[in-house]
Amino acid sequence: MSSADRNHSGQETAPEGPRAGPDDGMPRRSWLRRLYMTLRTEHRTPGKVAFGVGVGVFVGCSPLWGLHFPLCVLLATIFRLNRMIVYAGAYAGNPLTAAPILFAELQIGHRLLHHAWLPVTLADVETLGLGGVVLNLIVGSVVIGSALGALAGLLAWAIAKSSSHHEAYREVVDAIVVRYVDVSIRDAEAARARLLRDPIWPFLIEEGVLTSDARILDLGCGRAVGGALAGELHPSGDRLWYLGIDACDRYVRAARQALHDLSGCVVQGMDLRDFDPPAADVVVVNDVLRYLPFTAQDALLRRVARVLPSGARVFVREKDAGGGWRFALRSLVDTLSQLVPGRPRHGLHYRRAEDLRNALVAAGFSVSDRTPPRGSSAAWVLLEGVRRPTSLGRA
Repeated sequence: MSSADRNHSGQETAPEGPRAGPDDGMPRRSWLRRLYMTLRTEHRTPGKVAFGVGVGVFVGCSPLWGLHFPLCVLLATIFRLNRMIVYAGAYAGNPLTAAPILFAELQIGHRLLHHAWLPVTLADVETLGLGGVVLNLIVGSVVIGSALGALAGLLAWAIAKSSSHHEAYREVVDAIVVRYVDVSIRDAEAARARLLRDPIWPFLIEEGVLTSDARILDLGCGRAVGGALAGELHPSGDRLWYLGIDACDRYVRAARQALHDLSGCVVQGMDLRDFDPPAADVVVVNDVLRYLPFTAQDALLRRVARVLPSGARVFVREKDAGGGWRFALRSLVDTLSQLVPGRPRHGLHYRRAEDLRNALVAAGFSVSDRTPPRGSSAAWVLLEGVRRPTSLGRA
């Protein structure tokens, strides 16, 4: 443990809060970001989502081109729906689909009104007249819009209901995203995606390890959503202790600005190969080991084990190199992601799940596989290591 983690009497203290830098300050939430937050989070129950998608598709199928946006806003306001979802549904009528939709509506309308299909000739259309064409389009758009809207709404409802997250967790995520809106909308969306798509954080909550008195060490923390989650779960923050480490300067700056008011949360920019960890109760190593060479991975795990007390837990989530074509696809995504400006560029060093388990055992942990069924099918593994009471030599 570093000297910064002890006071003059030798007692352990919480890490010092992140210092404000040139880009770290009090929230500067603009009206645009406030509007974004409202539109992004309003009325998102499965029923509301389904109704919103259905209404949007119905509007998108209407022949009232140029009026889709105000119609979406009006109907969403009247029915208390998410305006972004409604307008997104209206994109069912786009430049690629407009012609076939209008043609189908014209035919359906003519069939219902005149009990016959409209011949596709200019003379027949001229005979029908402008009023007849408009009437056919209106009748046809009601039928097709209602059918497609109901189908899309049903699909949206099924997807929304299949979410593994409880509404209470989604409310926590929304509260956390507010912090990152103060940084940028890009960071807010990234934080939301990490909390909703990354299974490790709901898992740790269910495991009950993110307690108010737990010392949490987050290696490769990114934007430090784990620290924000701990702060949201324990709003008093009296005993909050979170230390996040990441090599990306941009992520570190974003995390510090988002967590500026959480005195127990510290985020440091550092290469994990040079990091000397302090004692902790819970260590999270989430999607980061592959950026280190195998020898550096082993050395980091040994350094972590050396300072952890007996019974401390480490959670390692990584892609499984034995995952076949699913692993190949996800490793390609990793390779492409390193081309994003501002991200550190590392080599990628994947391990099979069994090799990763052996590395944890060699470091001094008793290991159990906590990978859920959907994790195995997605070619990643979640391992829990509990620090054994036996001591290890120095790394």
